[in-house]
Amino acid sequence: MSTISVLKVKNLSTYFYTQRGTVRSVNGISFTVAAGRTLCLVGESGCGKSVTALSLLRLIEPPGKIVSGEVWLDGRNLLELPLLELRRVRGKEISLVFQDPLTSLNPVLTIGTQLAETIVSHEEISWAEARRRAVELLLRLGLPDPERLMRLYPFQLSGGMRQRVMMAMALSMRPKVLIADEPTTALDVTVQAQILAELKRLQEELGMAVVLITHDLGVVAAVADEVAVMYAGSIVERGPVAEVFDRPAHPYTRALLRSVPRLDRDELVPVEGQPPSLLNLPAHCPFLPRCPQAGAACWGEKPKLREIGPGHAAACHRLFNHAS
Repeated sequence: MSTISVLKVKNLSTYFYTQRGTVRSVNGISFTVAAGRTLCLVGESGCGKSVTALSLLRLIEPPGKIVSGEVWLDGRNLLELPLLELRRVRGKEISLVFQDPLTSLNPVLTIGTQLAETIVSHEEISWAEARRRAVELLLRLGLPDPERLMRLYPFQLSGGMRQRVMMAMALSMRPKVLIADEPTTALDVTVQAQILAELKRLQEELGMAVVLITHDLGVVAAVADEVAVMYAGSIVERGPVAEVFDRPAHPYTRALLRSVPRLDRDELVPVEGQPPSLLNLPAHCPFLPRCPQAGAACWGEKPKLREIGPGHAAACHRLFNHAS
């Protein structure tokens, strides 16, 4: 397995400037993903996962703005590329599977037209050749009768079929990096398992780096090599998935793991309290009001992400200040 980082994100911050104030959706996050590896971004709704995905491809629209950071792909900082060059990179070298395939697909164009259009926009081939390749992609993703499917419109497909079409579109140019934002949301467990299995098979075949965004820790355990736990726009814990799941260091990570339904437990154990407003983030640890282990040191400055073991880092004062 390759250890060479294909995607490197450094100190990425994205804010939204509204009439009520500045929403700090992403606050200085950093991570890397190697070829053939999967990094999962996990956390509660509103923690900044999807904004991170959109920021990587510079798809943030006003009033949002990427205020700082670097996104390196093959020696190029995507945040500094001219827009015309960036458009050549999007879809070809780095692709994004959006969270809701129904709203992401054009409702007035057939599936075949949308898939072929993606291919001809990046390669100088005929429309007929692009449609032939589109049929092959749909077939590889387990969709029956792809010739007929090419003539259908998005509303005529089930949720699982639309998600496969989105994956076919994202994988049509064999990208080096695939970003999948909640690709199995609202799908039944059977379809979810099929899509994750297909994603893993195609990743191994193409050697892609994958950034998978999810709130489902079961999905993380099944597919991830590494996991980054996000809270209030920041990464509070990051490391190999087995290490983080077996020895979670941050109180928020432990709370998330306790909230997963288990057969040997009668009741769910929810994460108490509510996340802070991203309009008024505190100067201290943002998890402090919900943390059962908070001490005096936690009222100081916001803790920084620090190494606690090989490849394992967490942002918690109590890990480094035992006197608190």
